[in-house]
Amino acid sequence: MKFYNLQSHTPDEAERFVHSCEADFRARLDAAVNAVLSAPEPSVIALAGPTCSGKTTTANRLIEQIGALGHRAVVLSIDDFFYDRKDRNRVDLEVPDYDSVAAIDLDYFSVFLDRLRKRQCVLVPKYDFTATRRVGYHEYCPAPMDIYVIEGIQAVYPEVTALFGDYRGMFISVMDDVNVNGVAFGRHEVRLLRRIVRDYNFRGATPEFSFHLWQGVRKNEEANIFPNVGSYGVLLDSFQPYELCVIRNHVLPLLGSVPADSIYRREAEELAAKLAGLPELPFDDRMIPQNSVFREFIG
Repeated sequence: MKFYNLQSHTPDEAERFVHSCEADFRARLDAAVNAVLSAPEPSVIALAGPTCSGKTTTANRLIEQIGALGHRAVVLSIDDFFYDRKDRNRVDLEVPDYDSVAAIDLDYFSVFLDRLRKRQCVLVPKYDFTATRRVGYHEYCPAPMDIYVIEGIQAVYPEVTALFGDYRGMFISVMDDVNVNGVAFGRHEVRLLRRIVRDYNFRGATPEFSFHLWQGVRKNEEANIFPNVGSYGVLLDSFQPYELCVIRNHVLPLLGSVPADSIYRREAEELAAKLAGLPELPFDDRMIPQNSVFREFIG
């Protein structure tokens, strides 16, 4: 467990602290990216991590660094290879398996990657999480200097990595449990709070539905993600020491919206009580840079 004692008494002090946290993360991110791009230069980089770990920000930094080396980065999200789903937000149905290998159209993904290796044009799908289906395709034709960044929680699954050929891997997550001013949060609770806010803001999901998914998400992580992290040589912790004090303002109303008769109400109340125990410090959204990993969740 990592311990943090936050003592920013004025807005200026709080903003300086946020910027110092961001600078520290950017330095660690750049070191991780440089490690992944070290010789020999790979044609495929797999970027993996559990849900709400910060993969999008990391992928963007990979794109910048790959470009600086004179290559073109082509980011391919495994999410775009999901099968279509229906009935989003229904909690009385079987839990959707977005986080399992069964959610992926592996047949199409295999053919897709094989065509890339042969430098043939491919149709890249686009999946819409609000519509819960593929909403279109665009054509991509490989160039000799292209490097493929394949990102997604499933990029660590053996069934998926077996399709990559030679690749280098980078794994990002909240790596440790944390204690902020005497209030303890598990590493998985931090990601759950991120997910509740992200799913509400960007995926049209109610907080109750996010809780509904979470048990299956965690079961899949323990079975298919964390046991395979050892195959990835580069690890990155995405936790920001200030983030719980900021996300509290976003997530407390969402936790309070879980219906009183819901089976998830007690868990929502327990998380809300922890967040209420954090110190009242002058952190707010405007202090957070637009390229921060934390923007993936709060917008």
